[in-house]
Amino acid sequence: ERRSAHVQGSPRDVRSGEAGSINKSLLALGQVVSKLCEAGRASVQQGTSHVPYRASKITRLLQESLGGESLSTIVCTVTPAASQAEETASTLRFGSKASRVLTRPRVQVTAVEAPAVLQL
Repeated sequence: ERRSAHVQGSPRDVRSGEAGSINKSLLALGQVVSKLCEAGRASVQQGTSHVPYRASKITRLLQESLGGESLSTIVCTVTPAASQAEETASTLRFGSKASRVLTRPRVQVTAVEAPAVLQL
């Protein structure tokens, strides 16, 4: 199963309510990634640490991808514009942190019936 999500930071063309919702989701995603990085080695697998997946819809949607048994790809886009240096640095810190999340990818195998052998 393939899941994808597009999360956009620093929205300029959206209404303030929508911008606040996007920023809340980005904050929740950052908190989940931080929690997976700091506690992911042993305690998350053993269930001794709480990861706040329910903090937003995006983290609930990506729960299996972030800390589950799948391979994940996160693309961070940045700009060379000096006016966006702070946001670029923040995005790069997030990407660096996200790259340290440990997942346990595995191949899901489903049983498929063997095709019937045709007899001539």
